Amino acid sequence: MADSELEAIRARRMAEIQQSQQSSFGANPQDDSTEENAAKREQENARNSILTQLLDNSARERLGRIAIVNAGKARSVEDLIIRMGQVGQLKKRITEDDLKELLEEINKQHSAETKVVVNRRSYGYSDDEDDEEYDF
Repeated sequence: MADSELEAIRARRMAEIQQSQQSSFGANPQDDSTEENAAKREQENARNSILTQLLDNSARERLGRIAIVNAGKARSVEDLIIRMGQVGQLKKRITEDDLKELLEEINKQHSAETKVVVNRRSYGYSDDEDDEEYDF
């Protein structure tokens, strides 16, 4: 190695050491936010690697499309899949068809019957005194 390369490596290493010493002695609040961001990125990377192991490509694509439309629902489905994988309920990778079935089950559990009540105001000339209810 040339002397200039060694000097460059030493300078970089010294800068890293100084930066680590500054962060250990009275760290800046700005450094805390970068550490938090790094922790969040690391957590998301771990989450994505777990999902990569549990889902095949077509299922991951479908889940990505769901995330575009409804991020909260996609996140809850991802959480469910990760929990299922950790508990050992999954014997194989989830395919797109399996994901569709899982989504249908979730929708059945969370769908409440919609009831519409129409209140008609009577102004003295209406024959319809009762409120009508329609079930959908």
